[in-house]
Amino acid sequence: MSTLPRLDYLTTGLPNAQAYEIWKGVVGALFEPRAFHPSQHHPTGSASGVVMGNMIVARVVFTAQSFHRDRALIERTPDHVLFHLYNVGGFNGTITRHQTTIWSAQVAVIDLRHEVSTHAASSDTISLIVPRNLLPGVDDLALPPRLEPARNRLLAAHLTALRERSAHLDEADVPGVTERTLEVLSTLLDPSRALDHLDTPALDTSHLALAEQAIRENLALPDLGPDWLATRLGISRASLYRLFAPYGGIMRCVQERRLLAVRAALSDPLETRLLSRLAAEHGFQSEAHFSRSFRAQFGTTASEFRAEQLKVARETARTSLDVFNWWWEHLGARTD
Repeated sequence: MSTLPRLDYLTTGLPNAQAYEIWKGVVGALFEPRAFHPSQHHPTGSASGVVMGNMIVARVVFTAQSFHRDRALIERTPDHVLFHLYNVGGFNGTITRHQTTIWSAQVAVIDLRHEVSTHAASSDTISLIVPRNLLPGVDDLALPPRLEPARNRLLAAHLTALRERSAHLDEADVPGVTERTLEVLSTLLDPSRALDHLDTPALDTSHLALAEQAIRENLALPDLGPDWLATRLGISRASLYRLFAPYGGIMRCVQERRLLAVRAALSDPLETRLLSRLAAEHGFQSEAHFSRSFRAQFGTTASEFRAEQLKVARETARTSLDVFNWWWEHLGARTD
């Protein structure tokens, strides 16, 4: 499990009014959440994430609602940049000075120095919060509310891999991970870089993340292997083998990706699927094979690991809002 500072705000099962107060506290530095109309229940949501150096990465789920950020809120809160990947759901409204529609598999680029007014469907998302001062030149760029498909794909792949990896990062891993993330963001946000010239070390990492995303999205596929993956990515088998050579080969990475994906799911307090279903949905042919592989990889059974994560989640299910607010104010000011 990650040793990074955790931020867990789980409201499932709470009375609507109590859940709303927690949710409003969590998103209050970013937006004011509102019901679509007065007859609706209060809008609610849950968030579970980690503080990764000077960034926060989290899974955030919420009911249908409106989000607003006015000039008064902007003036009293930090104007970080929010990268918000919608795995399920979406919204329409105004972000980053543009009228925008975002749906599944798209990343919203939300510049919090500008007003926000959106109407969101019930959604399951990944959020990455990055202080403006960590993105050199961002003030000189006209940030788009979303990227075109090719760049969006790379950014979505990176955010997905980052969220999954955050479940088992240690503090010693943070400088390298955050440095690569900032390189990826800076490259993808710069409109002066033509897509066919994005072959940089940072985006080599993203292209690998793109390959890993193709694996992740098809873990249960019986044909998942070199031939299928090369065809899916539109590259030669030789190029694919070179990409995975430093990591022990393609099939080793597929097996590790399956196990890490299950482990990340078991680390997520918002995850409720049974072990047998998780094993099947991640490509294991039997629960026994999964159990043996999990113990061999991590030195504990999946059941024991889940029990430990649930214990931790119960103890920290609602981190003090003061903790989140402290981090929000101090992101970008830390010296690691």
